[in-house]
Amino acid sequence: MKTTGRKTKAEPPAFDAEGYQTNLHRLNGTALPDFARVKTKPLAWGGARKGAGRPASGRQPVLLRLTPKTVRQLRAAARKHGKTVSDLAEERLAAI
Repeated sequence: MKTTGRKTKAEPPAFDAEGYQTNLHRLNGTALPDFARVKTKPLAWGGARKGAGRPASGRQPVLLRLTPKTVRQLRAAARKHGKTVSDLAEERLAAI
């Protein structure tokens, strides 16, 4: 594309009350289509589905601040017994 030597000053963006830009006519040098005449149809896939996702375990997340030594011991004991850290901590706290 050959330049003409003239520099056009880009107009500043203008937005409507909902925050959408209203004076956008080109994008990267390509003219945008007339959206009033473009036919669209809603997507027939995606979205939330009944029964989708991980099943609820009934457990609640808890944040603990432990010393690095305690964390190492807890993880080592969990590995030794073939359990998760959560399962081992729950067993040991239930014994109190």
